[in-house]
Amino acid sequence: MTLPFYARFPHVYGELVAFVAEDDVWVAPLSAGGTARARRISTDHAPANHPRISPDGSRVAWTSWRDGTPEIYVAPVDGGPANRLTWWGHPETSVRGWCGPDEVLAISGVGQPDFRWTWARAVPLAGGPARTLPYGSVGAVAYGADGGVLLRSGRMGRGRDASAWKRYRGGAAGKLWIDRTGDGDFERIHADLDGAIEYPLWQGERIAFLSDHEGTGALYSSLPDGTGLRRHTPLGGAYARHAAGDGVRVSYAAHGELWLLDDLEPGTEPYRPDITLGGPRTGRRPHHPAAADHLAAAAPDHTGDASLVETRGTLHLLPHGRGPARALAAEPGVRARLPLITGDRALWITDADGAEALAVRPTGPGADGTAPTLIGAGELGHVLELAASPDGRLAALALLDGRLLLADLDRETVRELDSGPHGPVTGPVFSPDSAWLAWSHPGKEPLRQLRLARLADATVIEATPLRFRDYAPAFTRDGRHLAFLSERSFEPVYDAHVFEVSFPVAARPHLLTLAADIPSPLGPVPPAPALGTHEVQVDPEGLDQRVEPFPVPAGRYSGLCAYDGGVLWLAHPVTGFDGTWISLGEPPEPRQTLHRFPLDGADDATAEEIATGVASATVSGDGRHAVLHTGDGLCVLPLTGDGGPERAPDLNRIRLTVDPAAEWRQMYDEAGRLMRLRFWRTDMSGVDYAAQLARYRPLLERIGSHDDLMDVLWEVQGELGTSHAYVIPAAPKPVRPQGWLGADLARGEDGRWRVTRVLPAEPSDPRARSPLAAPGVAVRAGDAVTAVDGRPVDPVTGPAPLLEGTAGRPVQLTVAPADGGPVRHPVVVPLPDEEPLRYHDWVAGRRAEVAERSGGRLGYLHIPDMMEGGWAQLHRDLRLETAREGLVVDVRGNRGGHTSQLVVERLARRVLGWEFPRGRESHTYPAHAPRGPLAVLADEYSGSDGDKINAAVRLLGLGPVIGVRTWGGLIGLGGRPRLADGTGVTQPSFASWLEDGIGFGVENHGVDPDIEVVRRPQDWATGADPQLAEAVRHLLAALAERPASVPPQVPGRAR
Repeated sequence: MTLPFYARFPHVYGELVAFVAEDDVWVAPLSAGGTARARRISTDHAPANHPRISPDGSRVAWTSWRDGTPEIYVAPVDGGPANRLTWWGHPETSVRGWCGPDEVLAISGVGQPDFRWTWARAVPLAGGPARTLPYGSVGAVAYGADGGVLLRSGRMGRGRDASAWKRYRGGAAGKLWIDRTGDGDFERIHADLDGAIEYPLWQGERIAFLSDHEGTGALYSSLPDGTGLRRHTPLGGAYARHAAGDGVRVSYAAHGELWLLDDLEPGTEPYRPDITLGGPRTGRRPHHPAAADHLAAAAPDHTGDASLVETRGTLHLLPHGRGPARALAAEPGVRARLPLITGDRALWITDADGAEALAVRPTGPGADGTAPTLIGAGELGHVLELAASPDGRLAALALLDGRLLLADLDRETVRELDSGPHGPVTGPVFSPDSAWLAWSHPGKEPLRQLRLARLADATVIEATPLRFRDYAPAFTRDGRHLAFLSERSFEPVYDAHVFEVSFPVAARPHLLTLAADIPSPLGPVPPAPALGTHEVQVDPEGLDQRVEPFPVPAGRYSGLCAYDGGVLWLAHPVTGFDGTWISLGEPPEPRQTLHRFPLDGADDATAEEIATGVASATVSGDGRHAVLHTGDGLCVLPLTGDGGPERAPDLNRIRLTVDPAAEWRQMYDEAGRLMRLRFWRTDMSGVDYAAQLARYRPLLERIGSHDDLMDVLWEVQGELGTSHAYVIPAAPKPVRPQGWLGADLARGEDGRWRVTRVLPAEPSDPRARSPLAAPGVAVRAGDAVTAVDGRPVDPVTGPAPLLEGTAGRPVQLTVAPADGGPVRHPVVVPLPDEEPLRYHDWVAGRRAEVAERSGGRLGYLHIPDMMEGGWAQLHRDLRLETAREGLVVDVRGNRGGHTSQLVVERLARRVLGWEFPRGRESHTYPAHAPRGPLAVLADEYSGSDGDKINAAVRLLGLGPVIGVRTWGGLIGLGGRPRLADGTGVTQPSFASWLEDGIGFGVENHGVDPDIEVVRRPQDWATGADPQLAEAVRHLLAALAERPASVPPQVPGRAR
């Protein structure tokens, strides 16, 4: 029987085909009659890609994530152990072919200032340093029989191909360059094809490639001069992907199936070889992850004796002391989230029926084995928050579409309580008597107000005006007050680097007294204690005038809730961003501190810090315990004197069983629902997305690994043809992250690995410091590293294998000085990444070139992204560079973000005058305004908000944009929802429209430069930067016509 499987990255070589399936490399014969049985070459069960059979047919090279980062491996075709060839630790490393029988052709951004600048390298099978090939930043290389070279520049990055953004037409679309004679002189070919070109091949007398210029990814070929273009695969179906060939035959994949073309002659039709796998499909077997690794939420019961714990999409009732953990919701293929306990009932959101619904069941064991009651199925859309009334009768649901629903748990009905056009409500909370509901209601961003609803008649009251950002409401336990957080403190602070004033902190806890005749516990006369449960009284008149701030400093706060005796809140540390890079992954959340404030009316009441390292806190129904989520576990903290000891529930009592196939189906369906609900247009930009989801869903029965699922999600989301539709795998961190010495090393003729250059530090970036330049280390160029932690450096592989797993850990080097002095043994701490060092070194090099070309007249600034890191980089040298006569602003490689509006305000400043302080040089008014003309450099990697800064510069006429068309992605993402296993999926949820006829035109096109300057492969190879050179030439010409502003001569001034 032929078993279904999902195949990718095929490479045909003679009568063999290699491919990836189920996270391993396989080889199958093509000449055998009937069904061919493939056999495994690797057994790593880790994502792999691009296997390539060697020219002599004896070996297979491929890329594997076996050790946490992609590295290059090679093994015999006939079987045998795999040999690891690289220790680059770089996310963009990938095999692309062979350079003869003894070198593997690979691309990687290792050693580059931008991870997307992947250079081709020839990696020797015998070990030793790889040869960097003189092609510059490329995504693929193919060689002709007569020495010709075919390159593809431009790439999507992050391992994606054209199928992940179908019909992409932006600046980063693949481009073909050809050197027909091998002398290094490249020229564009097929520049007239408006599509994403990738996977170039040289097949005999013809070149071949994949392109979607006709709407579907297909295989094309032509003569090397570009004539005789032919299409070899059909249109209208699946994208042809991962093309590879042996000079005659071509293989490719489409929807996880292998396809072959026997030649590129007219009329030759592609066909599917009859292949089956010989493995047991281990990737689809159930497995048992640790609950702590997937901990999402914990909701305590009324007494704080147990919590309903959400982990990996399942719910378990976990006693805080001894006792077994019981599964309340653990059906394979069904996700449960947002757990709550109210009375003797458990509530959560489920997708058991294919759409979200409120699930309700008793917490007792008598209900085990019975299905929960589902409320509101098909009416909810996507639920963001869930709250339950203390009496156990009602639940409030805050929805993505802005509706606030009230569910009657006894009648099993839902009704709308409120809604609005400005986004979802947050923080719904019931009063102690279950008669009122409070929440934070959105206005125009970022304003929010508090609203109250009397549930008996659904009357809605505006508790605070829509002037500030009021959020996180909580009724005090006696029901007399509503505590909340509000950003209504205006305490400006002067910037330390430039003349600017900002409000780094604005929030405080506040207390709103609900009844007019009740004194505030924060006032001079404390109220009498409330006895027992009483009806909550709200006097609407003057309600917002009864708001008082807590006596605590303004700061950044969240998670306010009430306990028996006062309120709690989380305080966030006010810290700056000390890095440089934007990432798709979630940034690490600073650990908050938990504070308690008693509301007993005491004159000396103050906020008390009671816990640190807290991600979230939830209070039990009786208000006497808080369950803290500390990131890697739970802590039960007593809040009152009779709360008992602090406890740490053992999460190992929760036994998880994951059925991969069922989980993958659920994740696929949930990702589809999220896209339909969050996409910026309800018509899905004209794409029948429901039909596309149905079209791809059968592939789930063939996939054999989590990485296969990621591939399917990328493809189906790519059908929207829209930017920012990402899939972020829940990949574990490398077990042994590669360590780096912050230096260039090379093998000398004597076999020793010597330092050729210690990378210079950037003193303002703590991550950009070479370990070899640390105090007391004193390693210099020419010194040889002969051992690491006492283990001799292999003369072939060098120190890299010995530095695996050393990032952030002290190691001892043995160093032989170049001057023949005594051997030294310095201790260093290797870096986890050299990119910050190399980036700053690259910036310094560009600045030096601008200074040299302009005779010191022009300044230079590079902005790597439109986030905090890019803002920091802009200001590192702003004060010096804007003082020059003109300014080059380089946004090449800008990774986007959201600060372009701030950056363009800074660049748009113009000198209006000069200040003349006594005893000091004059300076511009306003400060740090460019004195003369500026020019902006852009490339195909200037994306998202990096697109927008170029468009803004052109709209404002600040100066010319020089370079090439930008990435073209102005439909942004709003959040990164997580699927059951932690995989992130993003949805393009808002679009940017620009004036002067641009409209939405930047999306899937980019910003066209005013002056186009292309950087050719030969420019990269020689280090030439024609874009920078043109910017300097243009600015000097502009200065010749209109000189920069200079201060006037003032009589009587010494200077």
